Amino acid sequence: MLGTYPLSIRNDRILPESYRGTAYVWDIDKTYLSTRFSSWRGMAMIPVEFAVDKEAIPGMPEILRGLRRGPEKRVECRPLYFVSASPPFLRGVIEEKMLRDGVEQDGIIFKDWLRTVLQLRPYRLFDQVGFKTSALLRGRMDRVNCEEYLFGDDYESDAEAFALYARWINGDLRASGLEAELSKAAVKPFDIKLILRAAEAVPESRGTVQKIFIHLEKRTPPENFKRYGEILVAVRGAYQLALVLHEAGLIDAATLHAAEAAVHAKGTLSSELFADAIQRKLISKNKTALKASRRKEDSKEKKGKKKTVRNRGRF
Repeated sequence: MLGTYPLSIRNDRILPESYRGTAYVWDIDKTYLSTRFSSWRGMAMIPVEFAVDKEAIPGMPEILRGLRRGPEKRVECRPLYFVSASPPFLRGVIEEKMLRDGVEQDGIIFKDWLRTVLQLRPYRLFDQVGFKTSALLRGRMDRVNCEEYLFGDDYESDAEAFALYARWINGDLRASGLEAELSKAAVKPFDIKLILRAAEAVPESRGTVQKIFIHLEKRTPPENFKRYGEILVAVRGAYQLALVLHEAGLIDAATLHAAEAAVHAKGTLSSELFADAIQRKLISKNKTALKASRRKEDSKEKKGKKKTVRNRGRF
């Protein structure tokens, strides 16, 4: 008996088949929260951290609140879900952190570490492509006809898993192709069978994946993601993400400005990120006027810092 991939699922909002609007699916670590994967000490601290200890990536809570609210004046309460490879016992801590950040959500799917161990398949603890593909397929069953936007990062093979899922949902991949791609991604044969069964269970009449956004937390060169095509957008931080989302009509100007302010407060110059977004054609050039005032402020801030340094040198 095959069974199912071990997932811990909590879904507080199953969308009706008649819903054909947008739905957002976010990864948590390194996409929303600045989780410390870079050292063994940081990883060891993750299970014992409290909500107050967890830090959000600057600007991401503002974007999440804006996506949830919608771009119109009235609050739309758009569907927002999360997936996380963290163990389910962190659910309470993560949900409390979201509450502190004012981030409303409709459900989180965690990797079920306990079932993974009990099933004597410990390799799953480190397999991200198999887990995230399985989680997205399972989530789609509760929002069959929605238009999805996926958000991940460059740490945990999110681009590979999200793109593979999108190709299947959008009808660009057959079962044989999905099997071959999963095998190429080093997903174990037994898990490939589970994923194929989950994929084939999704109704043929369904919505699509509109875009995949990858946060370059690890500073991976954006050109590394060109092989995924136009569906994937690689962004440097929350401000660039907000620029793209605003141009796409998914967040309002207030959310864009709030994300920019949060990033700017951490010492990052938004003018440089804006120029990079223009250069990489993430946004159109006719939006340049939108940022004119911000660039002037950045310039004044730079000059102010230089002047302060010169004055200090006189004493």
